[in-house]
Amino acid sequence: MKNLKIIREKQRKTQVNVAINIGVAQEMISSYENGRSYPSAEVLIEMAKYLNTSTDYLLDLTDDPTPVRLFNRSNLTPEEIEFLTRFEKLAVEDQIKLIGYMDALDKMRN
Repeated sequence: MKNLKIIREKQRKTQVNVAINIGVAQEMISSYENGRSYPSAEVLIEMAKYLNTSTDYLLDLTDDPTPVRLFNRSNLTPEEIEFLTRFEKLAVEDQIKLIGYMDALDKMRN
């Protein structure tokens, strides 16, 4: 979990800071960073939340530390909800076509 150390240091947080905030011993954070052990799913999720990153980043599955953001439909307009609902019902090939069409529209505007 080399990315754990990278993001922790980038945010100027110590192993102790992380450990206290997620409820584990500092030695566990050291163990995770050195690859001697891996956190449980619950601890991994808490670390990702605390460090504002994704679990994939902490597990070294991606180099992008950007956290995954999910849409909260309660903040969407009725039109946006309708669009997403209809989009979800499309076959994957048609979703790809629609995304391509949206990309083309964006390029025409710029």
